[in-house]
Amino acid sequence: MTAKTGTLAARIRIRILGRIQDGSWPSGYRIPSEAEIMAEFAASRMTVHRAIKELAAEGHLIRQRGRGTFVARKTPRSQLLVIADIAEEIAGRGGSYFCQCRRLGREPRSPLTVHVFGEAAEHVARSTVIHFENGVPLQLEDRWVDLRVAPGYLDLDFGRTTAHRFLMTVAPLQKAEHELTAVLPSPEQQQMLAIREGEPCLLLRRRTWSEERLVSYAELLYPGSRYSFGGVFGPGARQPNH
Repeated sequence: MTAKTGTLAARIRIRILGRIQDGSWPSGYRIPSEAEIMAEFAASRMTVHRAIKELAAEGHLIRQRGRGTFVARKTPRSQLLVIADIAEEIAGRGGSYFCQCRRLGREPRSPLTVHVFGEAAEHVARSTVIHFENGVPLQLEDRWVDLRVAPGYLDLDFGRTTAHRFLMTVAPLQKAEHELTAVLPSPEQQQMLAIREGEPCLLLRRRTWSEERLVSYAELLYPGSRYSFGGVFGPGARQPNH
């Protein structure tokens, strides 16, 4: 059974996961002993043992009798899709970034919000943002956010920050699910992405969680002629940051 949100065991899990995901504890790294973690968090041995046991069951850690606990080695699949800030991604390859926010407000209850958020469907905000690289639309981001987890989302200034950066601050990533498909965009999406009729796009559907709570659902649309997904994996390769 996973530790409940807000418990000390849950906080220990999140801290350990954060160190793994930001590269501080790479694959194969021997993590501190249970006694050291107990001292850091002023926690009981049972609480620390529970957090480590859950992370091991989920495949993040490997426990070896007599040797200690190590960060598990990841598979190539985790390299394919990386959760990154698009503004930083564009800047990282020397591009010029800006965006246009086309929608930001509360989202009425709908079949989509009920399907994705369940009871939280009454507390959902929606934003629609076009991200540009060197003056050309690169990504159309349609995002739904649970305002109970991110209450300041409706006040977000997209001219100063991105949804990704804001959400990573108020609800640090714990888990994500991806689905990538090829689609034909609607006439409205064609117009926003400045592409011709019939040009295929890549649609990435993503759900993200923090402390076991669903934070957001996003549909990220990329013109097929301007973007691709891929990854590189090799022995000893460092896992990308999220």
